[in-house]
Amino acid sequence: ADAAIASSNNSNRSYLLVAALFVHPTQIRNKFSGIIAGRTGRAISASHQSSPLAATRFEEISVSVPQNINDNHRWVDEAAQVLEKWGVVVLVSEENSSGGGLIAGEICDNANHAATSRMEDMHRRIESRGLDPSGVEEPYRFSEIVCRDEGGKRFDVPVAFLGGHDKAVTNRIARDVGSGRIGTPLAPFQHDAIKELHNGIEEIAKPVVDALWQRHEELNSHVAASGFLINKPGSQSQNWHRDGPDEGFIDCFVPLIDLTQSVGPTAIIPGTHTSTCGVDAYKKYGDCVPILNKGELLLFDYRTIHRGQGNRSKSKTRTLAYTVYKRMESGSRDFSGDVHNFPAALTLEYD
Repeated sequence: ADAAIASSNNSNRSYLLVAALFVHPTQIRNKFSGIIAGRTGRAISASHQSSPLAATRFEEISVSVPQNINDNHRWVDEAAQVLEKWGVVVLVSEENSSGGGLIAGEICDNANHAATSRMEDMHRRIESRGLDPSGVEEPYRFSEIVCRDEGGKRFDVPVAFLGGHDKAVTNRIARDVGSGRIGTPLAPFQHDAIKELHNGIEEIAKPVVDALWQRHEELNSHVAASGFLINKPGSQSQNWHRDGPDEGFIDCFVPLIDLTQSVGPTAIIPGTHTSTCGVDAYKKYGDCVPILNKGELLLFDYRTIHRGQGNRSKSKTRTLAYTVYKRMESGSRDFSGDVHNFPAALTLEYD
């Protein structure tokens, strides 16, 4: 059944922050439609009302993080438990759960500008080679940018991970492996904005990921990939898929704008990280689409079935940052990247 999920199909990769939890059928007597409100006061769309399990409780899988994350570490263990059980967890601010995120809005805005300008820079380089930068004629893959759909509306912009003390990540798709960058160098303002964002992600996400893998044995994590997913108006919904078949990878998504149902949030099927169900699992379990604030974090297992939805807005581009954590044994020097979703590609650095 897993083969049908096309987990190796890179055009189906989605990176949007989402979260959900099953509710036993006996707890729900009626079918739900439209929007369900969670503890945070924000809406969660149940997109398949044919299944009673589509009505999920956002508050059950959201974990509040204190403003000073060092004051209380219970939230880390709680988040790790939810992630292990359901394959997905959302991290929200304890002080302001009704609006705003864990990472400051200004940091997200600056990173959004950096990601968009990086994409535009790479489009100009592609055009200078006599190619169609929109990707409409044909999707393309370079180490600095990947067009991930046939309509030229979804772009993946990989960048080296600049946060924390982790080894700079090149995703194994740059010529300068180990150089701390991917292909064409970032502009100075792009580097500074992305580094600030990555520091914020690392401070919150890494403790949870490490706690998850240390629950059973002495394991640590390192960043295997990072970048931005840019979903333009008019994009189509992706197919259901897993990001990979192997245990030991966790995605972290951070939306850089406040999400709405129209900009193409991700639908996810919780609990499928430990199952062998196929792409029609939503018929049995139901899927849901939480609507997250800018700067909130979602972590989910690579094996959890999900898909990015189409951007139905008229003019709003949805940008989110992604970071992929890879499990590794203590003392290991294996800093390899995510070669499953980021195979080797040519760089645009040289004309």
